[in-house]
Amino acid sequence: METKAWKQFWTALWLSLLVLLPLVAGVALLAQRQAADRVQAAESQSGVPIQTPRADQQLTVLACVAGQQPAFVLLYLNASQNCLHLMALPSQLAVPFAGDEGALADCYAAAGPARCLQALQAVLPLPADAHYLAATPETLAALCNAYGAVRLSLSGALRPAELARFGLTGVNDWDAAGAHALLQRLDAALEPGTAAAARAAVWDAFFRQNLQALPASLPAALRQASGELLTDLGAGELLTLEQTLEWLAVNDAAVESFALPGRADARSGRYVPGEEAEASVQAFFNVAASSSASGAHSASSSAPYPSTSVPGGQAAGPSR
Repeated sequence: METKAWKQFWTALWLSLLVLLPLVAGVALLAQRQAADRVQAAESQSGVPIQTPRADQQLTVLACVAGQQPAFVLLYLNASQNCLHLMALPSQLAVPFAGDEGALADCYAAAGPARCLQALQAVLPLPADAHYLAATPETLAALCNAYGAVRLSLSGALRPAELARFGLTGVNDWDAAGAHALLQRLDAALEPGTAAAARAAVWDAFFRQNLQALPASLPAALRQASGELLTDLGAGELLTLEQTLEWLAVNDAAVESFALPGRADARSGRYVPGEEAEASVQAFFNVAASSSASGAHSASSSAPYPSTSVPGGQAAGPSR
């Protein structure tokens, strides 16, 4: 009787083991696979993380250089588009002002940069969240001189006779004060669209040649000089500027510049945007499929010292 009981015990034990052992082995195998997956995930995250720019990492800024003859440049920075665009605007640009029409420079002199931005938004398709920043030539020089001189040729912006007239043959080095003085001379002597094209080339050269250094220095310099600036760029916008510039520098952003197409009205003395102006602004904001198709005047090229196209002057190739 006792022998039979032991036999039943061992039979039940072996049957139990036959059932349990595959279950235990399956659980162990599953745990091993899960551990391997965790190790692989940790290894993949130990390198440089893949980052994508945020939609809010973009800025549109109207930069104004104060003075008896103020100057104006639109800047557009967009991390998701990986671009930094500039558009020079003639100071004689006709805008609505004081219930009538006036030059952009007159609007600035009477009401300041905020009113200039509002007037521009009535003439050009600018975003509602565009900002403004105004500085004196001295403040601008102090901000720019930390980066050293820029090297550029204005052969794409000026005709040969104009280059010879101002002694601008070949590639030249310019500090901020010298470049400002030159652009003032060009503003006083040349057709507005041509002078704007030259200004676009100078600003293009500065941003193109200093893009890698700007993220760590320009926003901080603007914060430090805040008492000398007229701007609606607050702490949040300056942080966005810093982050956007960092993305653009790391990813070798395309720097491209434009001069607003138009013509000088002989009777009023103002600069009137041409039929291509709206399409040019769309290309400036990367809305148009291509600036060549839209008739936009690009002020950039792939050359080390970009040339600037002259509205109504020398032809320029497609910008994109």
